[in-house]
Amino acid sequence: MTVQLRELGARLRNLFQTGEFRRRYGDGRIQVQTHNNRVVERAEAFPYGFAARAKNGRAFVVCQGGNAGSFEILPLLPSGEVTPPELDDGDVALYTGEGSRIVLREAGGVEISAVGTGNVTVVGAGGKFFLGNDVTNLCEVFIGIIDEIKGLVTSGSPTSHTILPATQAKLETYKIRIRNLLKESA
Repeated sequence: MTVQLRELGARLRNLFQTGEFRRRYGDGRIQVQTHNNRVVERAEAFPYGFAARAKNGRAFVVCQGGNAGSFEILPLLPSGEVTPPELDDGDVALYTGEGSRIVLREAGGVEISAVGTGNVTVVGAGGKFFLGNDVTNLCEVFIGIIDEIKGLVTSGSPTSHTILPATQAKLETYKIRIRNLLKESA
């Protein structure tokens, strides 16, 4: 009976293990050293449609039935220096250790931030996109191009020919459509 209890205790101890990421192999496997200095190697068990290649972090190893030979390595947990984005109830995020992120807001919106390039995309509850960086944004570029086209004057004699009023009205319609789709500033 004592032997069976010890075996059961060992299985329970082996069910869940934590460890530190050690290295990544070219075939997708990672090496993890568990809290009891056991080294395990296997591809991380990601849910369908999601993948990541963390550079460091903690691992959670689940051993089926407490059998140390039958295990799965769950995706790496961020280490102390990785800060996830702030989320409200129902929000979902993907993020990197350097701060780039995609946040899907339950209240209606998507935020994409690419750190280092300054590019930010936000879809607000009104369904508008912001595509740009700290210098300009796509909406302003499109509107500027349309305004330039509307203001074109022909060269030569006579120089006062401008774009037809019907064409100007079509271009103004495009400006409205662009403004309905894109935010002009963040």
